[in-house]
Amino acid sequence: MISIIIPTYNCEKYIKFAIESALNQTYEDKEIIVVDDGSTDNTLDIITQIADITVLIKPNGGTADALNTGIRNANGDWIKWLSADDMLYPDALELMMNSIEKMDHTDNSIFYSHYDIIDESGIITGHFEEPKTREKGELWKRFYGNGSTSLIHKKVFAKCGLFDSTMKHSEDYEFWLRCSEVYGVKLQLVDEYTLKYRVHKDQLTNKIGGSLDEEIRKKIQSLIV
Repeated sequence: MISIIIPTYNCEKYIKFAIESALNQTYEDKEIIVVDDGSTDNTLDIITQIADITVLIKPNGGTADALNTGIRNANGDWIKWLSADDMLYPDALELMMNSIEKMDHTDNSIFYSHYDIIDESGIITGHFEEPKTREKGELWKRFYGNGSTSLIHKKVFAKCGLFDSTMKHSEDYEFWLRCSEVYGVKLQLVDEYTLKYRVHKDQLTNKIGGSLDEEIRKKIQSLIV
């Protein structure tokens, strides 16, 4: 089973599209967990009216804390993170699982894929193709592997711990770097387009960028023996 976890905070404009994209997956063995992180808009009203999903409600604590809540309550062997403003292609899970079955280290990897870029209206404005190969140690220089394309076996979380809930953003970069450099987890590209990644003025990435990157690198370096 794959557990699709959708953390959401004040995302009334887009959350329904994200959930529908998860519900419409061709891959049948799945569950959808939406974690409301203390929304103050109409997000909670919207998600509680949608059938066939699990809704978890918690006080505001940030994306990492919401993801961790979903992971702790997940029944699946695999964890699929989906941001509340993004959308999966209908065959996203099927494509990823079919590719992963042919790869090594499946329960000790963070898998990620290519993605299309959409605007606020959902219109495709560009494509992001991840490089087929990466230089050794490249993650120290720059983040890669869009979190919303990721698929991770639960054994990785058992080995490395959960997302750092003290971080209010860049939790994906911290987790990727911690997993790969401290615990030897691989980052593996699934050579498929699985996601519509929405770019809009209110998204956190546009507001803060990689402002914690150097702090994260120093933290991870301190953990390496």
